[in-house]
Amino acid sequence: YNAYRFFFTYLLPHSAPASLRPLLDKIVNATGELHWGIDETAAQLERVLNLYKSGEYLQNTTRIPKTEYRRVPEAFIPDENYRCWPSYHHKGCLLSVFDVNEAIEICDSYSQCKAFVLTNQTTWTGRQLVFFKMASNPIVPDPDKITYVKVTG
Repeated sequence: YNAYRFFFTYLLPHSAPASLRPLLDKIVNATGELHWGIDETAAQLERVLNLYKSGEYLQNTTRIPKTEYRRVPEAFIPDENYRCWPSYHHKGCLLSVFDVNEAIEICDSYSQCKAFVLTNQTTWTGRQLVFFKMASNPIVPDPDKITYVKVTG
């Protein structure tokens, strides 16, 4: 019950991908109402984690990019940051993604996003960290990054 009070209600449902939120809501509610014990709660959390790490939670989404992007290998956009939630970086929009298609979906969902930069860094779940940017200038060389720029007009 204390895990529910102090952890589940504040953290779990709010920064999860939309397709995982119903599963997390079920975990939060069943734990809060004391329907599940530790073992069942742990098993359900493990299930959600496996869906998240494997990218299976993306299977029911459209996955057809609305916008075309130009791939610029070995390039980085040092500035042009904007803030988003739940970012890993306090001065920019740094999120984890399963793949490039998910990064495109995220960029398309933010009106200010005009480009994104794939880094060579990953989270503990193996997801790639991506910076989302308001513009694509200047682009500077960086052998450890790949930049994707929205093609306009």
